[in-house]
Amino acid sequence: MKNFNCIKALLTAVISGAAIMAMPTAMASADSETDVSEKDKVDFVTQFGDVNFDSSVNVSDAVQMRRFLLGSSEELGNWKNADLDADEDIDVFDYILLGKQLTGKAPANSGSLRLKVVDMMSGEPLESVDVELFGLCDDYCYDVGRWTYTPEDDTYFTGLPTDGRYTYMVNLDNLPRGYGNGWRNWDQQLFFSYDGVTDKEVTVRVLADKSERNVNMDMYNWSIGLHQTYYGTVCITDKDGEVYYPQLRNEEFALPDGEYHAEFNGFDYPVTLIDPESDFGKHMKEVYPDVEFTDKSNGFDFTVKDGKADKDLSFDFGPLPGKSNYITVNCIDISTGKPLPGVEMSVIECPDTYAKTIAKWTSDETGTVKFDGLTMTGSNAYKLQLDKVPEGYVGGFDEYYHWGYVYEYEGEANLYFSPVTEEKNVSADVLSIYDKSVMNDLCTYDVYKEAGENFKLDHIYTNVKPGEKIALQDGDYFAVLNLRKLREKGYDGILLYTERGKAVAGDIKPDEYMMDTAMLKFTVKDGKPDRDLYFYIKEYDEHDYDPEETEHDDEIKFINDFIEAKDEE
Repeated sequence: MKNFNCIKALLTAVISGAAIMAMPTAMASADSETDVSEKDKVDFVTQFGDVNFDSSVNVSDAVQMRRFLLGSSEELGNWKNADLDADEDIDVFDYILLGKQLTGKAPANSGSLRLKVVDMMSGEPLESVDVELFGLCDDYCYDVGRWTYTPEDDTYFTGLPTDGRYTYMVNLDNLPRGYGNGWRNWDQQLFFSYDGVTDKEVTVRVLADKSERNVNMDMYNWSIGLHQTYYGTVCITDKDGEVYYPQLRNEEFALPDGEYHAEFNGFDYPVTLIDPESDFGKHMKEVYPDVEFTDKSNGFDFTVKDGKADKDLSFDFGPLPGKSNYITVNCIDISTGKPLPGVEMSVIECPDTYAKTIAKWTSDETGTVKFDGLTMTGSNAYKLQLDKVPEGYVGGFDEYYHWGYVYEYEGEANLYFSPVTEEKNVSADVLSIYDKSVMNDLCTYDVYKEAGENFKLDHIYTNVKPGEKIALQDGDYFAVLNLRKLREKGYDGILLYTERGKAVAGDIKPDEYMMDTAMLKFTVKDGKPDRDLYFYIKEYDEHDYDPEETEHDDEIKFINDFIEAKDEE
Protein backbone atom coordinates (compact mmCIF):
# COMPACT_ATOMS: atom_id res chain seq x y z
CA MET A 1 0.00 0.00 0.00
CA LYS A 2 0.92 3.64 -0.21
CA ASN A 3 2.51 5.46 2.71
CA PHE A 4 0.08 5.67 5.65
CA ASN A 5 2.17 7.88 7.96
CA CYS A 6 -0.43 10.63 7.94
CA ILE A 7 -3.50 8.44 7.58
CA LYS A 8 -5.18 9.33 10.87
CA ALA A 9 -4.82 13.06 10.33
CA LEU A 10 -6.22 12.82 6.82
CA LEU A 11 -9.06 10.58 7.93
CA THR A 12 -10.07 12.98 10.63
CA ALA A 13 -10.02 15.95 8.28
CA VAL A 14 -11.89 14.27 5.46
CA ILE A 15 -14.56 12.56 7.52
CA SER A 16 -15.24 15.74 9.46
CA GLY A 17 -15.82 17.71 6.26
CA ALA A 18 -17.77 14.95 4.63
CA ALA A 19 -20.09 14.50 7.56
CA ILE A 20 -21.05 18.17 7.48
CA MET A 21 -21.52 18.54 3.70
CA ALA A 22 -22.57 15.06 2.58
CA MET A 23 -26.00 14.52 1.06
CA PRO A 24 -27.34 11.32 -0.52
CA THR A 25 -26.61 11.39 -4.24
CA ALA A 26 -29.69 9.29 -4.93
CA MET A 27 -32.82 8.97 -2.84
CA ALA A 28 -32.66 5.17 -2.66
CA SER A 29 -33.35 2.91 0.29
CA ALA A 30 -30.44 1.12 1.92
CA ASP A 31 -32.16 -2.23 1.46
CA SER A 32 -32.53 -1.94 -2.32
CA GLU A 33 -32.18 -5.34 -3.92
CA THR A 34 -29.60 -6.20 -6.56
CA ASP A 35 -29.31 -8.99 -9.10
CA VAL A 36 -25.60 -9.41 -8.42
CA SER A 37 -24.69 -12.35 -6.19
CA GLU A 38 -22.19 -12.20 -3.34
CA LYS A 39 -19.71 -14.14 -5.43
CA ASP A 40 -19.89 -11.64 -8.29
CA LYS A 41 -19.73 -8.39 -6.30
CA VAL A 42 -16.01 -8.00 -6.82
CA ASP A 43 -16.08 -8.58 -10.56
CA PHE A 44 -17.12 -5.11 -11.69
CA VAL A 45 -17.98 -1.65 -10.45
CA THR A 46 -21.65 -0.82 -9.97
CA GLN A 47 -21.11 2.73 -8.68
CA PHE A 48 -17.86 4.23 -7.48
CA GLY A 49 -18.34 5.26 -3.86
CA ASP A 50 -21.09 2.75 -3.07
CA VAL A 51 -18.77 1.03 -0.61
CA ASN A 52 -21.43 -0.79 1.38
CA PHE A 53 -23.23 -1.86 -1.81
CA ASP A 54 -26.68 -0.52 -0.96
CA SER A 55 -27.38 1.30 -4.27
CA SER A 56 -26.66 4.75 -2.86
CA VAL A 57 -23.62 6.88 -2.07
CA ASN A 58 -23.78 8.72 1.26
CA VAL A 59 -21.95 9.24 4.52
CA SER A 60 -22.47 5.60 5.58
CA ASP A 61 -20.10 4.59 2.77
CA ALA A 62 -17.44 6.93 4.17
CA VAL A 63 -17.95 5.44 7.63
CA GLN A 64 -17.51 1.91 6.31
CA MET A 65 -14.38 2.82 4.35
CA ARG A 66 -12.96 4.60 7.39
CA ARG A 67 -13.49 1.51 9.54
CA PHE A 68 -11.85 -0.63 6.87
CA LEU A 69 -8.80 1.63 6.57
CA LEU A 70 -8.38 1.85 10.34
CA GLY A 71 -8.53 -1.93 10.60
CA SER A 72 -11.64 -2.07 12.78
CA SER A 73 -13.56 -3.94 10.02
CA GLU A 74 -12.63 -6.17 7.13
CA GLU A 75 -16.03 -5.81 5.49
CA LEU A 76 -16.65 -4.04 2.16
CA GLY A 77 -19.87 -4.47 0.24
CA ASN A 78 -18.11 -4.20 -3.10
CA TRP A 79 -14.37 -3.60 -3.04
CA LYS A 80 -14.30 -2.36 -6.66
CA ASN A 81 -16.81 0.34 -5.76
CA ALA A 82 -14.41 1.37 -2.98
CA ASP A 83 -11.42 1.55 -5.35
CA LEU A 84 -12.32 5.04 -6.56
CA ASP A 85 -9.02 5.72 -8.30
CA ALA A 86 -9.12 2.27 -9.96
CA ASP A 87 -5.58 1.30 -9.05
CA GLU A 88 -6.46 -2.14 -7.62
CA ASP A 89 -5.74 -0.84 -4.10
CA ILE A 90 -8.05 0.62 -1.43
CA ASP A 91 -6.27 3.31 0.53
CA VAL A 92 -6.46 6.84 1.86
CA PHE A 93 -6.50 8.35 -1.62
CA ASP A 94 -9.75 6.49 -2.38
CA TYR A 95 -11.07 7.89 0.90
CA ILE A 96 -10.16 11.42 -0.18
CA LEU A 97 -11.93 10.91 -3.53
CA LEU A 98 -15.01 9.60 -1.70
CA GLY A 99 -15.04 12.72 0.45
CA LYS A 100 -15.00 14.88 -2.69
CA GLN A 101 -17.74 12.76 -4.23
CA LEU A 102 -19.93 13.32 -1.21
CA THR A 103 -19.64 17.04 -1.77
CA GLY A 104 -20.77 16.70 -5.40
CA LYS A 105 -17.49 16.11 -7.26
CA ALA A 106 -17.43 12.92 -9.33
CA PRO A 107 -14.32 10.73 -9.32
CA ALA A 108 -12.14 11.47 -12.34
CA ASN A 109 -12.60 8.02 -13.83
CA SER A 110 -16.41 7.98 -13.56
CA GLY A 111 -19.45 9.86 -14.79
CA SER A 112 -22.17 11.99 -13.31
CA LEU A 113 -25.84 12.00 -14.16
CA ARG A 114 -28.58 14.58 -13.70
CA LEU A 115 -32.07 13.35 -14.61
CA LYS A 116 -35.32 15.16 -15.37
CA VAL A 117 -38.81 13.92 -16.24
CA VAL A 118 -40.89 16.34 -18.34
CA ASP A 119 -44.03 16.61 -20.45
CA MET A 120 -43.35 15.73 -24.10
CA MET A 121 -45.05 18.77 -25.61
CA SER A 122 -44.49 21.56 -23.07
CA GLY A 123 -41.20 20.53 -21.49
CA GLU A 124 -42.66 21.23 -18.04
CA PRO A 125 -41.37 18.94 -15.24
CA LEU A 126 -43.73 16.26 -13.95
CA GLU A 127 -44.49 15.72 -10.30
CA SER A 128 -44.10 12.55 -8.26
CA VAL A 129 -42.86 10.01 -10.81
CA ASP A 130 -41.30 6.79 -9.52
CA VAL A 131 -37.94 6.31 -11.21
CA GLU A 132 -35.63 3.31 -11.31
CA LEU A 133 -32.08 3.47 -12.63
CA PHE A 134 -30.45 0.18 -13.57
CA GLY A 135 -26.95 -0.61 -14.74
CA LEU A 136 -26.25 -3.26 -17.35
CA CYS A 137 -22.77 -4.78 -17.49
CA ASP A 138 -21.96 -7.89 -19.45
CA ASP A 139 -24.66 -10.38 -18.42
CA TYR A 140 -25.70 -8.56 -15.25
CA CYS A 141 -28.43 -6.09 -14.40
CA TYR A 142 -28.22 -4.26 -11.06
CA ASP A 143 -29.90 -1.44 -9.18
CA VAL A 144 -28.24 1.94 -9.20
CA GLY A 145 -31.06 3.83 -7.52
CA ARG A 146 -34.81 4.10 -6.96
CA TRP A 147 -36.54 7.33 -6.03
CA THR A 148 -39.58 9.54 -6.55
CA TYR A 149 -38.81 12.39 -8.92
CA THR A 150 -39.99 15.89 -8.07
CA PRO A 151 -38.73 19.06 -9.80
CA GLU A 152 -37.77 20.64 -6.48
CA ASP A 153 -35.23 17.92 -5.68
CA ASP A 154 -32.10 17.82 -7.78
CA THR A 155 -31.57 14.17 -8.72
CA TYR A 156 -27.84 13.85 -9.18
CA PHE A 157 -25.68 10.74 -9.39
CA THR A 158 -21.91 10.49 -9.35
CA GLY A 159 -19.49 7.61 -9.60
CA LEU A 160 -21.13 5.85 -12.55
CA PRO A 161 -18.72 3.73 -14.63
CA THR A 162 -18.41 5.12 -18.14
CA ASP A 163 -16.49 2.52 -20.16
CA GLY A 164 -18.04 0.63 -23.04
CA ARG A 165 -19.15 -2.33 -20.93
CA TYR A 166 -21.82 -0.26 -19.21
CA THR A 167 -25.28 0.73 -20.37
CA TYR A 168 -27.91 2.34 -18.16
CA MET A 169 -31.67 2.07 -18.21
CA VAL A 170 -34.19 4.52 -16.76
CA ASN A 171 -37.60 3.03 -16.02
CA LEU A 172 -40.62 5.15 -15.07
CA ASP A 173 -43.54 3.92 -13.01
CA ASN A 174 -46.64 5.36 -11.35
CA LEU A 175 -46.90 8.28 -13.75
CA PRO A 176 -49.18 11.16 -12.74
CA ARG A 177 -52.85 11.01 -13.66
CA GLY A 178 -53.23 11.72 -17.36
CA TYR A 179 -49.90 10.15 -18.31
CA GLY A 180 -50.49 6.48 -17.57
CA ASN A 181 -51.87 5.29 -20.91
CA GLY A 182 -49.26 3.15 -22.66
CA TRP A 183 -51.34 3.00 -25.85
CA ARG A 184 -49.81 5.17 -28.57
CA ASN A 185 -46.97 5.97 -26.21
CA TRP A 186 -43.61 4.39 -25.55
CA ASP A 187 -42.91 1.95 -22.75
CA GLN A 188 -41.15 4.42 -20.41
CA GLN A 189 -37.76 2.72 -20.61
CA LEU A 190 -34.82 4.80 -21.78
CA PHE A 191 -31.37 3.31 -22.39
CA PHE A 192 -28.22 5.42 -22.51
CA SER A 193 -24.44 5.15 -22.22
CA TYR A 194 -21.66 7.68 -21.77
CA ASP A 195 -19.90 7.27 -25.13
CA GLY A 196 -16.75 9.15 -24.15
CA VAL A 197 -18.36 11.88 -22.03
CA THR A 198 -18.32 12.07 -18.23
CA ASP A 199 -21.20 14.44 -17.49
CA LYS A 200 -24.64 13.37 -18.63
CA GLU A 201 -27.97 15.15 -18.41
CA VAL A 202 -30.86 12.90 -19.35
CA THR A 203 -34.33 14.26 -19.92
CA VAL A 204 -37.10 11.69 -20.09
CA ARG A 205 -40.12 12.97 -22.01
CA VAL A 206 -43.57 11.51 -21.46
CA LEU A 207 -46.63 12.14 -23.60
CA ALA A 208 -49.90 13.12 -21.93
CA ASP A 209 -52.88 10.93 -22.77
CA LYS A 210 -54.87 13.92 -24.01
CA SER A 211 -52.15 15.25 -26.33
CA GLU A 212 -53.20 15.32 -29.97
CA ARG A 213 -51.25 12.83 -32.08
CA ASN A 214 -50.13 15.27 -34.75
CA VAL A 215 -47.48 13.15 -36.52
CA ASN A 216 -47.88 9.91 -38.47
CA MET A 217 -45.04 7.51 -39.22
CA ASP A 218 -45.90 4.93 -41.88
CA MET A 219 -44.21 1.52 -41.74
CA TYR A 220 -45.05 -0.35 -44.92
CA ASN A 221 -43.95 -3.75 -46.18
CA TRP A 222 -44.04 -3.51 -49.98
CA SER A 223 -43.55 -7.24 -50.32
CA ILE A 224 -46.75 -8.11 -48.46
CA GLY A 225 -48.62 -4.89 -49.24
CA LEU A 226 -49.54 -4.10 -45.63
CA HIS A 227 -48.75 -1.57 -42.92
CA GLN A 228 -46.69 -3.34 -40.24
CA THR A 229 -45.65 -1.83 -36.91
CA TYR A 230 -44.08 -4.81 -35.17
CA TYR A 231 -40.80 -5.19 -37.10
CA GLY A 232 -38.98 -2.96 -34.61
CA THR A 233 -39.02 0.42 -32.90
CA VAL A 234 -38.21 3.95 -34.02
CA CYS A 235 -35.99 6.30 -32.04
CA ILE A 236 -36.91 9.99 -32.41
CA THR A 237 -34.29 12.57 -31.43
CA ASP A 238 -34.03 16.29 -32.01
CA LYS A 239 -31.21 17.97 -33.95
CA ASP A 240 -29.06 18.03 -30.80
CA GLY A 241 -29.49 14.31 -30.18
CA GLU A 242 -31.93 14.72 -27.30
CA VAL A 243 -34.25 11.71 -27.14
CA TYR A 244 -38.00 12.26 -27.52
CA TYR A 245 -39.11 8.70 -28.23
CA PRO A 246 -36.47 6.05 -27.54
CA GLN A 247 -38.64 3.09 -28.57
CA LEU A 248 -41.66 4.25 -30.53
CA ARG A 249 -43.88 1.32 -31.48
CA ASN A 250 -46.87 3.06 -33.03
CA GLU A 251 -47.52 5.01 -36.20
CA GLU A 252 -49.34 7.92 -34.57
CA PHE A 253 -47.54 10.09 -32.03
CA ALA A 254 -47.03 13.72 -31.01
CA LEU A 255 -44.13 16.16 -31.25
CA PRO A 256 -43.74 19.88 -30.59
CA ASP A 257 -42.43 22.07 -33.39
CA GLY A 258 -38.74 21.42 -34.07
CA GLU A 259 -36.17 19.60 -36.16
CA TYR A 260 -35.95 15.83 -35.67
CA HIS A 261 -34.26 12.64 -36.76
CA ALA A 262 -35.95 9.21 -36.97
CA GLU A 263 -34.01 5.97 -36.92
CA PHE A 264 -35.35 2.43 -37.15
CA ASN A 265 -34.11 -0.34 -34.82
CA GLY A 266 -35.27 -3.71 -36.12
CA PHE A 267 -36.24 -6.89 -34.35
CA ASP A 268 -35.32 -10.32 -35.68
CA TYR A 269 -37.73 -10.50 -38.61
CA PRO A 270 -36.75 -11.53 -42.15
CA VAL A 271 -37.28 -8.05 -43.58
CA THR A 272 -35.03 -5.09 -44.29
CA LEU A 273 -35.34 -1.42 -45.18
CA ILE A 274 -35.57 -1.04 -48.95
CA ASP A 275 -32.38 -0.08 -50.74
CA PRO A 276 -33.48 1.89 -53.83
CA GLU A 277 -30.58 0.36 -55.79
CA SER A 278 -31.41 -3.25 -54.87
CA ASP A 279 -33.20 -5.55 -57.30
CA PHE A 280 -36.34 -5.39 -55.18
CA GLY A 281 -36.16 -1.59 -54.93
CA LYS A 282 -35.87 -1.29 -58.71
CA HIS A 283 -38.70 -3.76 -59.20
CA MET A 284 -41.00 -1.76 -56.92
CA LYS A 285 -40.04 1.44 -58.72
CA GLU A 286 -40.98 -0.20 -62.00
CA VAL A 287 -44.32 -1.37 -60.64
CA TYR A 288 -45.07 1.86 -58.77
CA PRO A 289 -43.33 4.64 -60.74
CA ASP A 290 -44.90 7.41 -58.64
CA VAL A 291 -43.36 6.14 -55.38
CA GLU A 292 -40.01 7.62 -54.36
CA PHE A 293 -37.74 5.31 -52.37
CA THR A 294 -34.70 6.65 -50.50
CA ASP A 295 -31.96 4.99 -48.46
CA LYS A 296 -33.12 5.13 -44.83
CA SER A 297 -30.62 2.71 -43.33
CA ASN A 298 -29.26 5.61 -41.24
CA GLY A 299 -32.69 7.13 -40.64
CA PHE A 300 -33.93 10.45 -41.98
CA ASP A 301 -34.45 14.05 -40.88
CA PHE A 302 -37.74 15.91 -40.75
CA THR A 303 -39.24 19.08 -39.33
CA VAL A 304 -42.47 19.71 -37.45
CA LYS A 305 -43.83 23.20 -38.04
CA ASP A 306 -47.20 24.53 -36.94
CA GLY A 307 -47.94 21.07 -35.60
CA LYS A 308 -47.36 19.27 -38.93
CA ALA A 309 -44.48 17.31 -40.41
CA ASP A 310 -42.86 18.84 -43.49
CA LYS A 311 -43.02 15.55 -45.46
CA ASP A 312 -44.50 12.08 -45.51
CA LEU A 313 -42.70 10.03 -42.88
CA SER A 314 -42.22 6.36 -43.69
CA PHE A 315 -39.96 3.37 -43.34
CA ASP A 316 -40.29 1.03 -46.30
CA PHE A 317 -39.58 -2.68 -45.96
CA GLY A 318 -38.82 -5.50 -48.36
CA PRO A 319 -37.20 -8.95 -48.30
CA LEU A 320 -33.69 -9.60 -47.06
CA PRO A 321 -30.97 -9.32 -49.73
CA GLY A 322 -30.47 -12.56 -51.62
CA LYS A 323 -33.69 -14.14 -50.32
CA SER A 324 -36.66 -15.22 -52.42
CA ASN A 325 -39.37 -17.88 -52.49
CA TYR A 326 -40.12 -20.40 -55.21
CA ILE A 327 -42.82 -22.63 -56.66
CA THR A 328 -42.21 -26.15 -57.97
CA VAL A 329 -44.69 -27.55 -60.50
CA ASN A 330 -45.34 -31.08 -61.72
CA CYS A 331 -47.88 -31.87 -64.43
CA ILE A 332 -48.89 -35.53 -64.07
CA ASP A 333 -50.84 -37.92 -66.28
CA ILE A 334 -53.29 -39.42 -63.80
CA SER A 335 -53.48 -42.68 -65.76
CA THR A 336 -49.73 -43.38 -65.67
CA GLY A 337 -48.38 -41.23 -62.82
CA LYS A 338 -45.71 -39.90 -65.21
CA PRO A 339 -44.99 -36.29 -66.32
CA LEU A 340 -47.41 -34.98 -68.95
CA PRO A 341 -45.85 -32.83 -71.70
CA GLY A 342 -47.62 -30.00 -73.45
CA VAL A 343 -49.30 -28.23 -70.51
CA GLU A 344 -48.94 -24.44 -70.95
CA MET A 345 -48.81 -22.30 -67.79
CA SER A 346 -48.00 -18.76 -66.63
CA VAL A 347 -46.86 -17.30 -63.30
CA ILE A 348 -48.57 -13.98 -62.58
CA GLU A 349 -47.38 -11.69 -59.78
CA CYS A 350 -50.04 -9.90 -57.70
CA PRO A 351 -52.93 -10.95 -59.96
CA ASP A 352 -55.45 -8.85 -58.01
CA THR A 353 -53.54 -5.58 -58.53
CA TYR A 354 -50.95 -4.99 -61.25
CA ALA A 355 -51.01 -8.61 -62.57
CA LYS A 356 -47.49 -8.82 -64.01
CA THR A 357 -46.64 -12.03 -65.91
CA ILE A 358 -43.16 -13.02 -64.82
CA ALA A 359 -42.82 -16.47 -66.41
CA LYS A 360 -44.36 -18.77 -69.05
CA TRP A 361 -43.73 -22.47 -69.31
CA THR A 362 -44.71 -25.56 -71.31
CA SER A 363 -44.28 -28.88 -69.53
CA ASP A 364 -42.18 -31.68 -70.99
CA GLU A 365 -41.11 -35.21 -70.12
CA THR A 366 -38.42 -34.06 -67.67
CA GLY A 367 -40.95 -33.44 -64.89
CA THR A 368 -40.49 -30.76 -62.20
CA VAL A 369 -40.01 -27.12 -63.08
CA LYS A 370 -38.98 -24.52 -60.51
CA PHE A 371 -40.04 -20.87 -60.60
CA ASP A 372 -37.71 -18.97 -58.26
CA GLY A 373 -36.82 -15.37 -57.48
CA LEU A 374 -40.31 -14.71 -56.08
CA THR A 375 -40.24 -11.73 -53.71
CA MET A 376 -43.89 -10.90 -53.07
CA THR A 377 -45.92 -12.34 -50.19
CA GLY A 378 -49.37 -11.77 -48.76
CA SER A 379 -52.78 -12.82 -50.04
CA ASN A 380 -52.67 -14.11 -53.63
CA ALA A 381 -49.07 -13.05 -54.16
CA TYR A 382 -48.73 -15.30 -57.19
CA LYS A 383 -51.12 -17.07 -59.52
CA LEU A 384 -50.09 -20.24 -61.31
CA GLN A 385 -52.36 -19.94 -64.30
CA LEU A 386 -53.31 -22.88 -66.50
CA ASP A 387 -53.28 -21.55 -70.07
CA LYS A 388 -53.73 -24.70 -72.15
CA VAL A 389 -54.30 -28.43 -71.61
CA PRO A 390 -52.95 -30.93 -74.17
CA GLU A 391 -55.51 -32.28 -76.59
CA GLY A 392 -57.14 -35.43 -75.30
CA TYR A 393 -56.79 -34.51 -71.62
CA VAL A 394 -58.91 -32.78 -69.01
CA GLY A 395 -58.11 -31.49 -65.55
CA GLY A 396 -55.81 -28.98 -63.91
CA PHE A 397 -56.77 -25.58 -62.54
CA ASP A 398 -55.31 -22.23 -61.45
CA GLU A 399 -53.45 -22.18 -58.12
CA TYR A 400 -52.69 -19.22 -55.84
CA TYR A 401 -49.67 -18.89 -53.54
CA HIS A 402 -48.72 -16.68 -50.64
CA TRP A 403 -46.32 -16.74 -47.71
CA GLY A 404 -45.81 -14.72 -44.55
CA TYR A 405 -42.25 -13.72 -45.49
CA VAL A 406 -39.69 -14.08 -48.23
CA TYR A 407 -37.19 -16.60 -46.89
CA GLU A 408 -36.63 -19.45 -49.37
CA TYR A 409 -40.12 -20.80 -48.70
CA GLU A 410 -41.61 -23.26 -51.19
CA GLY A 411 -44.96 -23.50 -52.88
CA GLU A 412 -45.70 -26.81 -54.56
CA ALA A 413 -48.18 -27.73 -57.27
CA ASN A 414 -48.80 -31.27 -58.46
CA LEU A 415 -51.39 -30.90 -61.21
CA TYR A 416 -53.15 -34.03 -62.43
CA PHE A 417 -54.65 -34.47 -65.89
CA SER A 418 -56.86 -37.32 -67.00
CA PRO A 419 -57.17 -38.70 -70.54
CA VAL A 420 -60.68 -38.15 -71.85
CA THR A 421 -60.74 -41.90 -72.55
CA GLU A 422 -59.90 -42.82 -68.94
CA GLU A 423 -62.64 -44.76 -67.19
CA LYS A 424 -64.53 -42.60 -64.72
CA ASN A 425 -64.95 -44.72 -61.62
CA VAL A 426 -65.85 -42.53 -58.64
CA SER A 427 -68.79 -40.31 -57.78
CA ALA A 428 -70.28 -38.80 -54.60
CA ASP A 429 -73.78 -37.54 -53.80
CA VAL A 430 -75.05 -34.91 -51.36
CA LEU A 431 -77.89 -36.17 -49.16
CA SER A 432 -80.17 -34.47 -46.65
CA ILE A 433 -79.69 -35.95 -43.19
CA TYR A 434 -83.41 -35.60 -42.56
CA ASP A 435 -84.94 -37.67 -45.38
CA LYS A 436 -81.88 -38.82 -47.39
CA SER A 437 -83.09 -36.89 -50.43
CA VAL A 438 -80.43 -36.07 -53.06
CA MET A 439 -79.36 -32.38 -53.10
CA ASN A 440 -76.57 -32.42 -55.67
CA ASP A 441 -77.27 -28.92 -57.02
CA LEU A 442 -76.21 -26.99 -53.89
CA CYS A 443 -72.46 -26.78 -54.50
CA THR A 444 -69.38 -28.49 -55.92
CA TYR A 445 -66.56 -30.32 -54.16
CA ASP A 446 -62.78 -30.71 -54.40
CA VAL A 447 -60.75 -33.92 -54.25
CA TYR A 448 -57.35 -34.35 -52.57
CA LYS A 449 -55.02 -37.34 -52.58
CA GLU A 450 -52.77 -38.32 -49.70
CA ALA A 451 -49.16 -37.96 -50.89
CA GLY A 452 -46.65 -39.20 -48.38
CA GLU A 453 -46.17 -38.54 -44.69
CA ASN A 454 -47.50 -35.73 -42.47
CA PHE A 455 -50.85 -35.67 -44.29
CA LYS A 456 -49.38 -34.03 -47.36
CA LEU A 457 -52.18 -33.66 -49.89
CA ASP A 458 -52.21 -33.20 -53.65
CA HIS A 459 -55.14 -31.24 -55.04
CA ILE A 460 -56.50 -33.56 -57.76
CA TYR A 461 -59.83 -32.06 -58.84
CA THR A 462 -61.62 -28.78 -58.20
CA ASN A 463 -65.30 -27.87 -58.62
CA VAL A 464 -66.50 -31.44 -59.18
CA LYS A 465 -70.28 -31.64 -59.54
CA PRO A 466 -71.87 -34.11 -57.12
CA GLY A 467 -73.32 -37.11 -58.92
CA GLU A 468 -70.89 -36.90 -61.85
CA LYS A 469 -68.14 -39.51 -62.17
CA ILE A 470 -64.42 -38.73 -62.15
CA ALA A 471 -61.35 -40.89 -62.80
CA LEU A 472 -59.20 -41.77 -59.79
CA GLN A 473 -56.31 -44.20 -59.49
CA ASP A 474 -55.84 -46.41 -56.44
CA GLY A 475 -55.00 -44.46 -53.29
CA ASP A 476 -56.37 -42.62 -50.23
CA TYR A 477 -58.47 -39.52 -50.85
CA PHE A 478 -60.39 -36.70 -49.24
CA ALA A 479 -63.37 -34.93 -50.78
CA VAL A 480 -64.53 -31.58 -49.39
CA LEU A 481 -67.70 -29.66 -50.20
CA ASN A 482 -67.48 -25.96 -51.01
CA LEU A 483 -68.65 -24.88 -47.55
CA ARG A 484 -68.92 -21.20 -48.37
CA LYS A 485 -71.38 -21.87 -51.21
CA LEU A 486 -73.18 -24.45 -49.10
CA ARG A 487 -73.71 -22.04 -46.21
CA GLU A 488 -74.81 -19.28 -48.57
CA LYS A 489 -77.73 -21.57 -49.45
CA GLY A 490 -78.58 -22.22 -45.81
CA TYR A 491 -76.96 -25.62 -45.32
CA ASP A 492 -73.93 -27.04 -43.55
CA GLY A 493 -72.15 -30.26 -42.74
CA ILE A 494 -72.63 -32.04 -39.42
CA LEU A 495 -69.91 -31.72 -36.77
CA LEU A 496 -69.16 -35.24 -35.55
CA TYR A 497 -67.25 -34.26 -32.40
CA THR A 498 -70.09 -32.40 -30.62
CA GLU A 499 -73.04 -33.81 -28.74
CA ARG A 500 -75.40 -31.76 -30.89
CA GLY A 501 -73.79 -33.09 -34.06
CA LYS A 502 -73.74 -36.69 -32.87
CA ALA A 503 -77.47 -36.50 -32.11
CA VAL A 504 -78.22 -35.27 -35.64
CA ALA A 505 -75.82 -37.70 -37.37
CA GLY A 506 -77.44 -40.79 -35.89
CA ASP A 507 -75.79 -43.98 -37.17
CA ILE A 508 -73.36 -42.24 -39.55
CA LYS A 509 -69.87 -43.72 -39.10
CA PRO A 510 -67.42 -40.99 -37.94
CA ASP A 511 -64.40 -42.85 -39.35
CA GLU A 512 -65.73 -42.28 -42.87
CA TYR A 513 -65.40 -38.50 -42.46
CA MET A 514 -62.88 -35.96 -41.33
CA MET A 515 -64.65 -34.38 -38.33
CA ASP A 516 -67.52 -33.13 -40.52
CA THR A 517 -69.92 -34.89 -42.91
CA ALA A 518 -68.99 -32.29 -45.53
CA MET A 519 -65.48 -33.83 -45.57
CA LEU A 520 -65.34 -37.40 -46.88
CA LYS A 521 -62.35 -39.71 -46.65
CA PHE A 522 -62.22 -42.84 -48.76
CA THR A 523 -59.93 -45.31 -50.51
CA VAL A 524 -59.84 -46.45 -54.14
CA LYS A 525 -58.60 -50.01 -54.53
CA ASP A 526 -58.57 -52.12 -57.68
CA GLY A 527 -60.18 -49.20 -59.47
CA LYS A 528 -63.21 -48.98 -57.13
CA PRO A 529 -64.06 -46.83 -54.08
CA ASP A 530 -64.34 -48.70 -50.79
CA ARG A 531 -68.06 -47.80 -50.46
CA ASP A 532 -70.82 -45.60 -51.83
CA LEU A 533 -69.81 -42.00 -51.11
CA TYR A 534 -72.26 -39.56 -49.52
CA PHE A 535 -71.95 -36.09 -48.08
CA TYR A 536 -74.66 -35.48 -45.46
CA ILE A 537 -75.95 -31.97 -44.87
CA LYS A 538 -78.34 -30.23 -42.50
CA GLU A 539 -79.85 -26.79 -42.17
CA TYR A 540 -77.26 -24.23 -41.11
CA ASP A 541 -77.37 -23.30 -37.40
CA GLU A 542 -74.88 -20.76 -36.08
CA HIS A 543 -75.27 -22.24 -32.58
CA ASP A 544 -73.48 -25.37 -33.79
CA TYR A 545 -70.29 -23.35 -33.37
CA ASP A 546 -70.94 -21.93 -29.90
CA PRO A 547 -67.99 -22.60 -27.54
CA GLU A 548 -70.14 -24.73 -25.25
CA GLU A 549 -71.12 -26.89 -28.23
CA THR A 550 -67.64 -27.35 -29.69
CA GLU A 551 -65.70 -28.56 -26.66
CA HIS A 552 -62.02 -28.14 -27.44
CA ASP A 553 -61.03 -31.36 -25.68
CA ASP A 554 -63.53 -33.38 -27.71
CA GLU A 555 -62.17 -31.91 -30.92
CA ILE A 556 -58.58 -32.73 -29.97
CA LYS A 557 -59.61 -36.28 -29.02
CA PHE A 558 -61.33 -36.73 -32.38
CA ILE A 559 -58.23 -35.57 -34.25
CA ASN A 560 -55.92 -37.75 -32.14
CA ASP A 561 -58.14 -40.79 -32.72
CA PHE A 562 -57.99 -40.15 -36.44
CA ILE A 563 -54.18 -39.84 -36.38
CA GLU A 564 -53.82 -43.05 -34.34
CA ALA A 565 -56.06 -44.89 -36.79
CA LYS A 566 -53.88 -43.71 -39.69
CA ASP A 567 -50.73 -44.83 -37.86
CA GLU A 568 -52.19 -48.31 -37.35
CA GLU A 569 -52.85 -48.55 -41.08
